[in-house]
Amino acid sequence: MEASPVAIIVTDLGGTIQLVNHVAESWFGYKESELLGKPSSVLFQRNPTGDDVSHDSCVLSRAGDNGQGDALDRYGRPRKGVPFAVKVTLHPLSLTTGEMVLANVVNLSQNEPEYEKRIQGERLAAVLEMVSGLAHESRNALQRAQSCLDLLELEITDQSDLLHLTDRIRGALTDLHQNYEEVKRYAAPIILKITAVDFRRLCEKSFAALVLDSSNATPRLRIDECRGCSRLQVDQLQMAEVLRNVFENAIQASLSDSEIDCSCRMLEHEWVEICIRDHGVGLTEEVSRRMFEPFFTTKQKGTGLGLAVCQRIIAAHQGQMSARNHPDGGVEVRILLPMAKSTSSGK
Repeated sequence: MEASPVAIIVTDLGGTIQLVNHVAESWFGYKESELLGKPSSVLFQRNPTGDDVSHDSCVLSRAGDNGQGDALDRYGRPRKGVPFAVKVTLHPLSLTTGEMVLANVVNLSQNEPEYEKRIQGERLAAVLEMVSGLAHESRNALQRAQSCLDLLELEITDQSDLLHLTDRIRGALTDLHQNYEEVKRYAAPIILKITAVDFRRLCEKSFAALVLDSSNATPRLRIDECRGCSRLQVDQLQMAEVLRNVFENAIQASLSDSEIDCSCRMLEHEWVEICIRDHGVGLTEEVSRRMFEPFFTTKQKGTGLGLAVCQRIIAAHQGQMSARNHPDGGVEVRILLPMAKSTSSGK
């Protein structure tokens, strides 16, 4: 959710605000803590004058009245300043905490192009809506299949050739479950828990976990420098996921006797730069162009969502993530994080 380029607001079916992202905080001038438990009418009205607020007290409780993806033209009510035109698109969500409504809010008064931002926000909301709708039935279907497989194995305990087939079926069900979880993970809101993190230690720990899980020889990790990066202000679990994905790709692209280079340094203009480079064959033109696209993959297994999730996590940190062929060979992944968001002042 923090990676969305538009404002996101989640309410219960009565229109009571449960969650907002940083874009909504910026546009409306409230902290999330100030909005939780308040009616959506504190943020929206039907016209610029605001003389009909009472008729719109549950603007975000209408998802599904006219079908999924209802779009409403409204005016945002900032804490300070004049109302601004917005388009609110509603999506019903079935979560473990109950039925909710997710609203994508596009600020129509901004001069910068909003079409691509709206498309990206709508895509994320649509995937989340689809996954939340399938969650219950998909989980039940997988559990039934596993249970039937358990019963079948009890009936054929003395038939090793058939047990070999059931092992393959169980593996396929596990892959299906993992693919489902990856899609759900991609669509789910990204909520950051920022703490001070030692970047070198996080790199070493993430890389060591991959080496431990691998049955083959792996390249060595060389951390060139971590100047000024001993206390990055990031979400440790989310950043560890980014590093695992990047390191995993680098390991697969590298020879076992090669090295993977990693560095972190402070740049001018209040940015922190993280670079991870392998010494493999590099990217093809197509892969270079599409590697961060959701569902794009060159691998036989997987959903192609790993790097797309990574890019969303970095965007949630207000950063940027890119990749290129290094002039001296291999692939270099570059992550930029704003210093104000990512490093402590040492106080």
